[in-house]
Amino acid sequence: MTPSDRARYRLQSLAALTIYFALAILLLDRGLIGHTGYYIGRSTDPPVHMWFFKWWMFSLSHRLNPFLTDYVWAPAGINLAWTTFVPLPSWISIPLQLTVGEPATYNIIVTLAPPLAAFSGFLLCRRVTGAFWPSILGGYVFGFSPYMLGEVLEHLVLIAIFPVPLIALLTLKRLDREISARRFAIALAALLTVQFLCSVELFATVTIVGGFALLLALALFERDLRARLARLIAPAIAGYAIAAAVLSPYLYYLLALGFPHAPIWKPGDYSADLLAFLVPMESLLLGTAHAATAITRNFPGNASENGAYLGIAIIPFIEIFRRRYWREPIGKFLTILLLVIVIASIGPALHVAGREGMWMPWALAMRLPLISIALPIRFMMYASLVIAVMLAMWFAASNARTLTKSVAAAVILLSIAPNPSASFWMSKLEIPAFFTDGSYAKELSPREIILPLPFSQKGNCMYWQVASDMYFRMAGAWTGVTPFEFQRMPVVNYFYGGIDLPEAGDQLKAYLGRFEVDAVVADPTEANFSIWQQTLASLDIDPLKESGVWIYKIPPGSFAAYGKLSGAQVEARADALRFDTILEAAAKYLDAGNDPEKISVLELKRLNLLPRDWLVDPTPHAYIDWQIGHANGGRIGIVIVGSYEGVKPLIDRYAPTAAEIEYPAPTRWTPDSNPRRDVIKPLLIIFDSTALQAAAAELQSSPPPERTTPFLPRASK
Repeated sequence: MTPSDRARYRLQSLAALTIYFALAILLLDRGLIGHTGYYIGRSTDPPVHMWFFKWWMFSLSHRLNPFLTDYVWAPAGINLAWTTFVPLPSWISIPLQLTVGEPATYNIIVTLAPPLAAFSGFLLCRRVTGAFWPSILGGYVFGFSPYMLGEVLEHLVLIAIFPVPLIALLTLKRLDREISARRFAIALAALLTVQFLCSVELFATVTIVGGFALLLALALFERDLRARLARLIAPAIAGYAIAAAVLSPYLYYLLALGFPHAPIWKPGDYSADLLAFLVPMESLLLGTAHAATAITRNFPGNASENGAYLGIAIIPFIEIFRRRYWREPIGKFLTILLLVIVIASIGPALHVAGREGMWMPWALAMRLPLISIALPIRFMMYASLVIAVMLAMWFAASNARTLTKSVAAAVILLSIAPNPSASFWMSKLEIPAFFTDGSYAKELSPREIILPLPFSQKGNCMYWQVASDMYFRMAGAWTGVTPFEFQRMPVVNYFYGGIDLPEAGDQLKAYLGRFEVDAVVADPTEANFSIWQQTLASLDIDPLKESGVWIYKIPPGSFAAYGKLSGAQVEARADALRFDTILEAAAKYLDAGNDPEKISVLELKRLNLLPRDWLVDPTPHAYIDWQIGHANGGRIGIVIVGSYEGVKPLIDRYAPTAAEIEYPAPTRWTPDSNPRRDVIKPLLIIFDSTALQAAAAELQSSPPPERTTPFLPRASK
């Protein structure tokens, strides 16, 4: 390359980067002007990333182990290696945090993600085509894809994708012998390390997709290129080995202390609906139409996890590309790779408008270790990269007139144009004054354990801790991964929003005693606070109302007797009482002559067969702890979610009379079953109508232990 060519390339690169940054600022930041206290995105996930920023700075400055902490999920603590840890963005954020604070820091780093991804995509496309404007288009389609526009609303951990095109670019340079095998291995190790420190999940999926792409290329390309591809394997392995050595401290905490053996989130809830490829979500301009929202509301997940849209312009283009390039190995390679990625994104079962259909190939992947943890819909990031390369290739090689290509590009860009509303991309960081005006230091002691309400996805408790400079610890959090001993406690989902907990007051005392809580700090503006208030009143503690929160200070030792109850005891009692209530409601439903095939949670609530204080969320996939519905042959199935120790008493009780028992559903339970004890899974018990009514009658004639014994044994009081 001549000096003039290098200068031209540098100028093009600067122009591309400028264009992408301008677009990102226009899209994401214009609504922030004059609105302090706002952040880019929605929900409580962005404040969680702010917490991780703060945690890295706090742990390093206080010489704490950044992987293990008891500041959340106290007093037991948690291994943060399996959370959305974002070490590299957190390290980069430290100077910004010290200058502008966590919310502004988060906004800056999120704004950087799309243009960096787009620029990396541009570099790859330019390498493939040598053309500037087609590569600009390809870079935009990758960096501002429907996947990216969705994930930018919540998941910083999933938008740091700029290393992915660079890995492909590096591979092409090695194939063309522009760099040595040693340099390839070192550069690959650097990119893999960067990707790992931004997102472990993306590191895993880029390995999966990259490995499949290599195998596909070996099968499709001619002999000379196959030989060169084969020579990539050894330096690629060396690159992974170097990355593993650099990342060894992280890998130790990731693997040596145990790792998830099943998906942290249900893959079916994070899979592409078949219609999602045609109908955009509200993060896109076309998705704001009423006709679109009427359909997309039935899709699994939310706007951030529905980046499958290809649309009315790109799908025809893919067919045009296939016809143009199918006879060439590169055309077959890109088309087949795209098809496989799209199929993978559909997940373990086909969904059409939210309705589950036949099984899909990803059901097999769910049986494999580690791979099963990946969420299918997120593979669409790789689909957007393949489409970006396809677009750049076609526009660079087409003999169509400039006007024709300009119109075609405009149509494609319009089809994936983002939602133009500035307010759509930002949210106010709601936080009680208690945590910003210093009141917390007057009412709480350093490192006291509080139960923040709300916690998990329902509130910004993680930012409460950030605003207090990590002053207190929390017996709760929103870290994605929930430690098992907390997850099994029934009161967790009660405060999450599942208002269907028997003996809620006693369950709360068991939680407070078990996790040594010193104070409950509640936000009275939370939607369910009026219900929680009744449960909190059972503590017989007058709340202190201070700076926008209610504080219930727990006298030392108040609930120590409750704390001596095992997690299995507490959980099993709640599971049994909940099951009793549902069973009796179903029996009354049948006694009234109702159709067994129409039984549902909503029907039981509509007919006032459930307790009045059990709230029912009518949105799809909303039920957390239980479900009911018809099974084949006029039978009825009741689902209770719990650990094996928690549901085993129910299995023992109904094994002689139930038509079928599955645990963990859909695995059939037998007396020889030995399921894992440290996970929360659904128990499904199926009854025929006669057996169900007989079981309900027996609850009255021979009450089981949970109905005849007190929550706290008298000797313990």
